[in-house]
Amino acid sequence: MIRIKSQTRKRPYFPAVFAIAMLAIGIGCIGPEAGAKSLPASAEGQWESIGRYAAETALDLIKKASVKKPSKGSMIAMTNAGYAQVNGASTQAALDGLASVTGASRGKNTLIEINTSSWTPLWFAVFDKESGYCAYLEPNPAEASKPAAGSKKFSPALFLIAAAERIDAQYLYKHASDYNAKFNSRVFGGNEFRIVSIANAVAAGAPEYVVRTFEVHNHYCPGVTSGILMAQYVKTHFPSPKSGYFVLALEPYCKEDALMLLLNAKPATKNYAVLYPTDSDKALRVPEAKNASTIVCRKNEKTGRWEGLVLAFEWPVTSCPETGNDIVDKLCADLWYLERIGRPEDYVKVVKEFELPEGVKPTDWTKPAQDPLKGIGLAR
Repeated sequence: MIRIKSQTRKRPYFPAVFAIAMLAIGIGCIGPEAGAKSLPASAEGQWESIGRYAAETALDLIKKASVKKPSKGSMIAMTNAGYAQVNGASTQAALDGLASVTGASRGKNTLIEINTSSWTPLWFAVFDKESGYCAYLEPNPAEASKPAAGSKKFSPALFLIAAAERIDAQYLYKHASDYNAKFNSRVFGGNEFRIVSIANAVAAGAPEYVVRTFEVHNHYCPGVTSGILMAQYVKTHFPSPKSGYFVLALEPYCKEDALMLLLNAKPATKNYAVLYPTDSDKALRVPEAKNASTIVCRKNEKTGRWEGLVLAFEWPVTSCPETGNDIVDKLCADLWYLERIGRPEDYVKVVKEFELPEGVKPTDWTKPAQDPLKGIGLAR
């Protein structure tokens, strides 16, 4: 590992804002949150320079670790710039600086913009597919606010964390136990799993719809993969009319981000709802509906009536060994599923097909004390 330490490692205090809400995110909505300060042209130039300097520093770290300078075609750049704010200001311009040095881009599927809260610390990560090394940098907000004319005017003191580690999947599989201490020490500022999972998935050729999903979800896990596979199954075997889909989550978990994005269903447009069943509710389900987790509906354009599928995801036993390193084990499962991402039929089970009575809408099932499974004969 190569790490540059600034004079202080203490993080500045960021006030946390906690909200209970369902968030439906469109990929085009990248930028500062409402209330963020607008940047003058000079400030935008400042953040572009910071992105550039972060990329240049990342390349130096990787070169020192691997004894080879990465080529532009081998780099994957990841960051929460554009979501994270520093001292209340947008950091989006840092994306331009990061891309200009690394050669990463949206079109190449190598510039990955990770959704986070605005108060999350800003970070950059550059992964070199050829060497397997990844450099991680986290700016110090106090230093980042100091005016600088171009990236050459910055110093290593700009970063609270600047580290490089080898994280390619095959290497991690062989050295999983050695990485427990490194990951526990927050070598990537607490972003270890999201960076390891995303970097390796992109390097393995994850299609753009998978990348967009884990950008929204902010990491790549088996849970969000199940949602991707469900969405793929629905689009193939239950194609949507012009009216689109209505989705009702019976067992909400990570899959919801994938389903909202890939089926274009959102609470804001009243075509996504979530129920939180109790153990008593689950006990009333018939055996074949025990694992039912999602209902997807569409409106039949000929009859005007709503029809739907009750879906379950059947979790398979993968070929991944248990290494004792949770991050490595999840990574192996992610890549195992990724190889099978075009075979949703192997994992998505239709518990029941149904049609609603005339005049009944799926939203009628979201009212208090309603049990949609009871309405279609899957619960007592």
